[in-house]
Amino acid sequence: MTIITITFNEEYILPHFIAHYRANFPGCKIIVYDNYSTDNTVKIAQEHGCEVILYDTGGNLSDATYLQIKNEQWKMCEGWVIVCDADEFLNITADELYHEAMNGTTVIKSEGYNMANLWDNMDFESINMGVRSESYDKSYCFDAGKITSINYNVGCHSASPQGVVRYSEKKYICRHYKYINIDYMVARHKVYGERLSDENLKKDWGTHYLYSPEKIRNEFIMARKQSKRIL
Repeated sequence: MTIITITFNEEYILPHFIAHYRANFPGCKIIVYDNYSTDNTVKIAQEHGCEVILYDTGGNLSDATYLQIKNEQWKMCEGWVIVCDADEFLNITADELYHEAMNGTTVIKSEGYNMANLWDNMDFESINMGVRSESYDKSYCFDAGKITSINYNVGCHSASPQGVVRYSEKKYICRHYKYINIDYMVARHKVYGERLSDENLKKDWGTHYLYSPEKIRNEFIMARKQSKRIL
């Protein structure tokens, strides 16, 4: 199993990401494509035995580059792969994936939830509530030996896989850690909004990062109210 993720300043969540996938897939290879983080992301990845590949976008957030990495770089891998962001935790284990493979499955279906912290802290382990988000029903996990092209669209919220395509009957929960902390989310949006490439702005990609602090706070509060127990 190979896990592929893209990072920029993910020092908070990356240790939890690594722990999650290493627990579910002991001995898995984790490849981190890092966009020249300015925090401890690269150091953390290396200390945890991840392969780190740096890529340069001139200091910009470039969804076109993200898309190229996610659509192409898994083709160098053998066997099953999970292609996801550092805040996306797919709840599937090695045993479950083995049984899916035995049934002929080549692409795992997922059911997405935006996780919401009910408390004003940064305690990751206490986040067990989430809001259903169909946009995170992504094709994260697939057999690179059977799928020839995954064809993600921008944001990877949908895909058009080619090759031997057989979806799992079961949907596996994916926890997207969007609402970790209100102040953290506001600050994160500010940094990402300032990094949006000209292409992103022109094509309206990732422009949710330009939301006002007030809009972000209201969205966070609403997510708390609508959330249900996931863990």
